[in-house]
Amino acid sequence: MTSQDEITRTANRLKDAFGAAADVMTASDSHVWGAATDVISSDDSLVRIRGPQIGHAWKWLVPLTAVASVVVIALVSVLVGHSAGNTLASGRFTQVYSSLGQVHPANVPAPDPAVLNNPGAQAAGSRVVKILGSGPECGKDIQGSGFVYAPQHVITNAHVVAGVTQGQTVTTADGVTYRARVVLYDPRTDIAVLDVPGLNLAPLRFSTQASPGDNAVVAGYPLDHSFTAVPARIGQVLRADGPDIYGSGQIDRQIYQIRGTVRPGNAGGPLLSPGGTVDGVVFASAVQAPDTAFVLTASEIQADAHAGANATVPVSTQGCTPG
Repeated sequence: MTSQDEITRTANRLKDAFGAAADVMTASDSHVWGAATDVISSDDSLVRIRGPQIGHAWKWLVPLTAVASVVVIALVSVLVGHSAGNTLASGRFTQVYSSLGQVHPANVPAPDPAVLNNPGAQAAGSRVVKILGSGPECGKDIQGSGFVYAPQHVITNAHVVAGVTQGQTVTTADGVTYRARVVLYDPRTDIAVLDVPGLNLAPLRFSTQASPGDNAVVAGYPLDHSFTAVPARIGQVLRADGPDIYGSGQIDRQIYQIRGTVRPGNAGGPLLSPGGTVDGVVFASAVQAPDTAFVLTASEIQADAHAGANATVPVSTQGCTPG
């Protein structure tokens, strides 16, 4: 939920938001709405999307003007790392995704539950792990998801481990817990890699680029629960241009907008293809747009995945993310 203080502060930013909205393109009338748009934003700055039309301001409910009298739809999104204790926000990093027109995944069919019966997707679940860590300076423990992608190496979101300095662990679906250490930390792309000695699970493989309408599976540990898999469907392939997880510096990312249920704690978990390969890494959900979420594509994270696959030297997780 958006707090009353956030709503009040948002009102003070209406003038700037309306001005920025004029730069946002409206989506096309096509079924897919084009193939390139960007959506990541920062603390006070609006982020502009190229292609279909999503602009977003981090942490503010930002109304956008419509082109040719198009209705504005504001979607409040949170990065879905989970603060242990079942708070609904990540407690670390909140974003607002503001859409112009009808930019949401409703133009694709609802997710097909039958995808969960695919042997490949089912087998992949054993390689999806829960990630826990403590950041005393952040004032909380943080829980998210991840998956094995190289021998004894797990990939997740940077915001899941940001500021974590104690008790970094990885727990498998069958309940075995291993000590872990962050060996790659990229707050720009929002990717981190953990070295997990003794974790002998077969790595998952990355997919080639998925297409709008493809079936998929969101796999992870929402709300610190046991392993959970839910059906999803890819809605759009977008390009997002905005700040990193600390709200500084600009970066261009390729993401999927999906139709499916993503909850706090799913951050860092995989979006699986029906065959069990990894389409991308889940990182955000739209609170005010039911069943709308965002995923870093497999191609977007390849550089970090390659760099961290054999790393064993611990690196800093820098500071806590805002929020």
